Amino acid sequence: MVKDLTAGTPWKQLTALAVPLLLGNLFQASYNLIDTMIVGRFVGPEALAGVGIASPVFNLINALLIGLSVGASIMVSQLFGAGRADRLPRAVSTVLWTSLALSLILTAAGQLLTGPFLTALQTPQEDYAYAAVYLRTILCGLVCNVFYNQLTGLLRGLGNTKVPLYILIFSCCVNAGLDLVFVAALRLGVLGAGLATILAEGASAVLTAVYILRCVPQLHARGAGGFDRALFSTALRFGLPMGLQQASISLGHVLMQAIVNPFGTALIAGFTAAAKVDMFAVMPIISLGAAMSTFAAQNAGAGNYDRVRQGLRTGCVLTLIICAGLAVIVSPARLFWMGLFVSVEEYPALAGEIIVLGAGMLAVTPLFYWVLGLIHAAVNTMAGAGDTMFSMVSMVAMMLLRVAVAWLLIRFTGLSEWGIWWAFPLSWGVTLGLTWIHYLRGGWKKKGLAPSKDT
Repeated sequence: MVKDLTAGTPWKQLTALAVPLLLGNLFQASYNLIDTMIVGRFVGPEALAGVGIASPVFNLINALLIGLSVGASIMVSQLFGAGRADRLPRAVSTVLWTSLALSLILTAAGQLLTGPFLTALQTPQEDYAYAAVYLRTILCGLVCNVFYNQLTGLLRGLGNTKVPLYILIFSCCVNAGLDLVFVAALRLGVLGAGLATILAEGASAVLTAVYILRCVPQLHARGAGGFDRALFSTALRFGLPMGLQQASISLGHVLMQAIVNPFGTALIAGFTAAAKVDMFAVMPIISLGAAMSTFAAQNAGAGNYDRVRQGLRTGCVLTLIICAGLAVIVSPARLFWMGLFVSVEEYPALAGEIIVLGAGMLAVTPLFYWVLGLIHAAVNTMAGAGDTMFSMVSMVAMMLLRVAVAWLLIRFTGLSEWGIWWAFPLSWGVTLGLTWIHYLRGGWKKKGLAPSKDT
């Protein structure tokens, strides 16, 4: 099933796209969340800290491939919106061959660099072994992760967000079940958590591929396989900035982790748990942004930039409503959310410290989700229209600014971990101003496959 987004009521179309995306993103995020919660409760605080240290390193390695997936989705949306569906099968083949080659190279590189990465991050000795085992394990499943993201990105580019959701729900149930078997029952520790993630993501990739082959003829055709240099260049033009953007986000998390690690296991574990809650909370923002990107891509492909702007205005209203609700849900209940990750009964002293430290972050960031939401609304709209380079620049600037502000606040104000928490909204505020200045200048309309009709 595909959706034509070039006609119809924008808020209805954005909602119809965003809701399945939200549910899919929530289930996707639950992979790592479930690992984190089960590891924290059944293995201990040191293992929880180890998983928290390993996750941003894995995301950094995986960033280029995620960006290529987003770039491929934008290319498919614009080809479909421009009425060039005959090029879609060749585009799919090109992207998948590229993804396979890159994932194998990055898997090998990641295995070799695990030790140097963890050492450079000043990983505490008591957490090092847990982080190394978990990182090496999930890197072995990078190919599964990549192909799932690529295939579902292609479906979303055609407006199909429901089928990836159904497949992902099944896969997440598999992941949760395997986590309980491997970690809680068989006591395989962080190794078991990593294996559960790999097997669940592999199931997602296989099921999505089967669905495309059977039900989405637009994305495949006999004799259309192989590698197309022109389409590769287009995917790279859209995908490389998005990959660098993802890399900058991941690098920002890695650098922030390096700032947190010297504080010790309690703050590492508290930051890890709070970041997972934060990640879950902002999923509606991320999902709406992704829906706005698809909406903008199809309408930019059709050359209808008035409708692109209309979609952004509608998305901003929805964003503000969503963020007000999120602030009410997350911040007042922050001690409850933190308590899900550690067992106070088994680790009374350390668990209490972890909960208090992590709750500090959840007292600050939810109040400013609306700032982050408006950034994602504008950046994703412009990226969908083809201006992925600015999306990269803005995210790089935001992440580097966050790290710099955190370091300055810790170094010169004596705020300790509170300097880290306040670095988030301060970096968001500066990025929001720069993003909307760029949007209002209008250069993003000249970046897509279709020429702008209203420059």
